[in-house]
Amino acid sequence: VKARGERRSRGGKGASEGEGDEREAERFGGGGHTAGEGKGTYGTGGFMRAGTGSRPTRSTNGLVGCPAWRLGDELTWCLDGQVYTVGAAVSWLIDMGIMSEPADLDHLGGGVADAAGVTFVPALAGLAAPYWKPHAKAAFTGMSLGTERGHLVRAAIDGIAAQVALLAQAAGRDLCAPLTRLRVDGGLTRSRTLLQVQADLLQCPVEVYPSPHATALGVGAFAALGAGLPAPSDAWRPSAVVEPAISADEAAHRLARWRAVADATMDH
Repeated sequence: VKARGERRSRGGKGASEGEGDEREAERFGGGGHTAGEGKGTYGTGGFMRAGTGSRPTRSTNGLVGCPAWRLGDELTWCLDGQVYTVGAAVSWLIDMGIMSEPADLDHLGGGVADAAGVTFVPALAGLAAPYWKPHAKAAFTGMSLGTERGHLVRAAIDGIAAQVALLAQAAGRDLCAPLTRLRVDGGLTRSRTLLQVQADLLQCPVEVYPSPHATALGVGAFAALGAGLPAPSDAWRPSAVVEPAISADEAAHRLARWRAVADATMDH
């Protein structure tokens, strides 16, 4: 994505431009520019990026250090992590008859207190960051005769959120400080249950972007800056802010339990 803006002055006019790929334009439009802040997208797959400022950071925790965007001669860097199946995992649950529609994330998954001991590792296309195990297999574990559809859906929500939380933890270790907030967008942010579980596991606020058009807004912001105009990239107000509702110890326990099952999927 490249946007070019024209700047006029007494001496004539000049041009400046900003560029980045589609995810970078989406992240720029969605804010989260400050080093240490995270930006997450829940689409077919999932992405989590944490800004590192003007200096590149080489990850030692399974992420990828890469350019975020360029504005004129100034390059901004970030840490990037990917989850292979997010919306795709929801589509699979629908195909299997466990859910009827994405709204069942709240209707079914939000209708139970927890997953009743069920764990789901949605490695339907392997596991991406921070594992990078393309041959890992998906798994439901901990089921019993008392397991209901709602428990399976809740376990899927937990599994998606756990993967994003592990990316955020990896970024925090690389940056030597935990992320202070995660700004999110994408279709699955319509699920209040997912947002709450995500905030719980992250142990930081989750802020929901108010528009589905973050990429287009990011391109517009690039062009505005190129023309010498202020970009409204950090002026937006989240449509919702979800705070953690469990303790840090409980969050760590849940993540450790999920990781134990995820580790077992890599042995096949």
